[in-house]
Amino acid sequence: MWTEIIADTLMQSGHPVEYCFHNHKRTGDRLALLGSRLLSNVDRRSAWARRYRKQLYRQLDRFRPDVLFSIQGKVDAETVNRLREKSPQLRVIFWWGDILTDQALESIKRAAGFSERILVSYKGSYEKLKPVYPDQLLYFPFGVSERFHRPELSASDRERFTADVSFVGTCYPERCKLIRYLNGRLDTPVQVWGRGWRHCRGISRKGPLSLQDSLKVHACSRISLNLHHGATDNGFNMKFYEIPAAGGFQICDWQAAMDETQLGMQTISCRDLPGFAEKTRYYLAHEQARRQIAAMASQTVYATTGYRESLARLFSLPAGSNSFDRSGLAE
Repeated sequence: MWTEIIADTLMQSGHPVEYCFHNHKRTGDRLALLGSRLLSNVDRRSAWARRYRKQLYRQLDRFRPDVLFSIQGKVDAETVNRLREKSPQLRVIFWWGDILTDQALESIKRAAGFSERILVSYKGSYEKLKPVYPDQLLYFPFGVSERFHRPELSASDRERFTADVSFVGTCYPERCKLIRYLNGRLDTPVQVWGRGWRHCRGISRKGPLSLQDSLKVHACSRISLNLHHGATDNGFNMKFYEIPAAGGFQICDWQAAMDETQLGMQTISCRDLPGFAEKTRYYLAHEQARRQIAAMASQTVYATTGYRESLARLFSLPAGSNSFDRSGLAE
């Protein structure tokens, strides 16, 4: 939904928008890739990247954009040069919102050769890469959309998703350790949704969810847990914004950047497993305090991290500028 949310936000602001998915293969794509692999033993990943770039190029036969907004995309310099032959005014914004793996660093390095802007969503990543890309890099955290992040709940939704304590997300070793730890110290086990949990023995899981259903879990849970990936470099994942946007109450692992944002200072955070257990038990027992914090965080997330406002500031930056103003998101 990342692409759809950004595209919809731009359209709501009056921009004509089309998008081409680099991570979604249609039936024809899969058959063509299978044929390439059988006939010429071509690497599937490379073959798909080439096929996607051709699709993107063909799309410009009927749509001539001013901006190509690449969300962790597979475009390369050759493709961008061809796109600019059709749309000479084309500017490229490349957004890497994930953690900095070797693959991420290689993708960012490649994108720096043809992008006017490079966006990263973790402050530590920004500080690490800023000396390398001083004129292109912007710190651009995730945000929320009123149209996507306010769930509508039915009676069946409440029956299906109500939980005392929930976790929604992919299983990582540190998350498995947290859920096991809490299950040994709470009166009822944590309700878990997401991918990969079959590898975490002893944890009852309910399977992956769509974004809309994930938001319903947050809205129907007394407490939603959020534990960042272990390689997170001082920043916030999407769930940090999605939980309060859905009206949920969040307990999150501590990040230093929390002390610099209004939402961060309103978020209950923990530095270790005993802290998670202590604060989970406390806020289960103190409903009024929990509701007050959730209501305040929900108001703040829409007031300070709306995608519509942050994208408007991004697109209004003058050429050559590499920072937002003080009311913006980046330094």
